[in-house]
Amino acid sequence: RGLSAKRFGLGKTHDQCEIARIVHQRTGGKFLILCPLGAKYMFEEEDGPRLGLRFQYVRTNAEIEAADTPYLITNYERVRDGDIDPRRHNIAGVSLDEGDVLRNLGSKTFQIFEDVFRDVRYKFIATATPDPNSYKELIYFAHWLGIMDYGQALTRFFQRDSTKAGNLTLHPQHEDEFWHWVASWALFLYEPADLGYPN
Repeated sequence: RGLSAKRFGLGKTHDQCEIARIVHQRTGGKFLILCPLGAKYMFEEEDGPRLGLRFQYVRTNAEIEAADTPYLITNYERVRDGDIDPRRHNIAGVSLDEGDVLRNLGSKTFQIFEDVFRDVRYKFIATATPDPNSYKELIYFAHWLGIMDYGQALTRFFQRDSTKAGNLTLHPQHEDEFWHWVASWALFLYEPADLGYPN
């Protein structure tokens, strides 16, 4: 379980394709990627074939059952609105392509996704790099991934900001611990130089 946070063009789609391949290879189960409709062609027509994987777009539970590949793609609304219930299928892994769907803990989408993917063992989020000061987004991701409960993260790392309601401020004595914890489940890449390559 983890977060792949990379700026545009640094390989989030490749990451998800390779993760899907490994999860299927290890478990024999299906891998489901949820993405905006405009992004599905990257999996179906570009990165998937380039890496030897055939992805299939599915709209319903019946289409998942009939699929002749374990690598599946759908859009968020299909799951949120009940057209697809991952609990009815052998979904071994899931990846959310664009994590902003989880930006509000109380939203209908977050609550449904938390419920229907609760028992999926391999869970990932691939998204553009969030603002490092957007602590809520990071701990929402950790909560959905099953790494740490949102309330537990709040209590462990943050203090109340009396000047602005809802604003999170890291306890100064827990700042290093917080970022070490984030680094244990998240990868942030801003430019190729972060991996030692010329930009």
